[in-house]
Amino acid sequence: MTPVRFVVTAGGRTLVVEVAEVESRYRVRLGDEWVEVDARRLPSGPWSLLIAGSSHLADVGEEHGEVVVALAGETYRVRVEEPGGDGRRVAAARAPGRGQRLVAPMPGRVVAVHVRPGERVSAGAPLVVLEAMKMENEFRATTGGVVTEVRVDPGQAVNAGDLLVVVSPEATS
Repeated sequence: MTPVRFVVTAGGRTLVVEVAEVESRYRVRLGDEWVEVDARRLPSGPWSLLIAGSSHLADVGEEHGEVVVALAGETYRVRVEEPGGDGRRVAAARAPGRGQRLVAPMPGRVVAVHVRPGERVSAGAPLVVLEAMKMENEFRATTGGVVTEVRVDPGQAVNAGDLLVVVSPEATS
């Protein structure tokens, strides 16, 4: 398949990125380097990514025309445009305004809950800290909105796929 080209801006840096689908996987070119990527949407919402043999979980959303990616406890804001300089943006993998359903990516124990139902959060706000395999993992909001559900308490054990927090989009007038 012929690669599809995008102009990607993140952290003040702009790159041309090429993506080619090869046998239900992807080859992604960042600069001069091609990387093999296997990306699959999990039933619980996040994406499972196998990038150059390394496994990652990512939650993807969209806010204010930017793709918001939560990966390894960090939140990245990325602008993705079609090449040609006309500024046409590419839609995110999740439609705008859908909010976030944070699920446990692995079994563990809840160390901290940073939000309460009814609280407004912005993209990047800490939601929950989960201890798994003797490591603490902080999960952050991928989109702004209102916390509508908190289903866990500190000290609680959770299984992979358990719903932890729901952030719903704010109603616009």
